[in-house]
Amino acid sequence: MVAFAKTLLGTPYLYASTDPTKGFDCSGFVYYVASHFDLKVPRSSVDYTNIGIPIEKGSSRAGDLILFTGTNISNRTVGHIGIVLSDDDGHLQFIHSSSGKANGVTVSDLEGYYETRFVKIIRLTV
Repeated sequence: MVAFAKTLLGTPYLYASTDPTKGFDCSGFVYYVASHFDLKVPRSSVDYTNIGIPIEKGSSRAGDLILFTGTNISNRTVGHIGIVLSDDDGHLQFIHSSSGKANGVTVSDLEGYYETRFVKIIRLTV
C-alpha cells in the first residue's frame, strides 16, 4: 500500500477529488490508494473517526492511517487524513494530500504543526 501511495507523490491537491489525473483531497487520496487494493473505506476524513483499531504513537506501522483535525485546531473533529510511512524511534512520517504549502501529495513528519493537529492513528482490519 505504501509503495503504491508513493507513486502518487507530487499529484496536485484538488478539493473533493479522487482522480489522480486531476488531483486529490486528503480523503480522496486515501480512498484512491485503498480502492487500488479493493479495500472499502470511507470517502470523508471525518468518517474514519470511529472505525479501525486505535494504535499508540510509536507502535504504528506502514499502512496505518493517521487522523488530524482540520486547520482549526481548537475544533478536535477529524478533518485531515494520511497514511503512515514509518514510525521509528519517535520519528513518524506520513504521506498525504495537503492543501497547504506542498499543495499536493507529499511526505510530512509528525512534529510541529501536524503534531498540534494530531487526533489518533488507526489500523484497519480486513
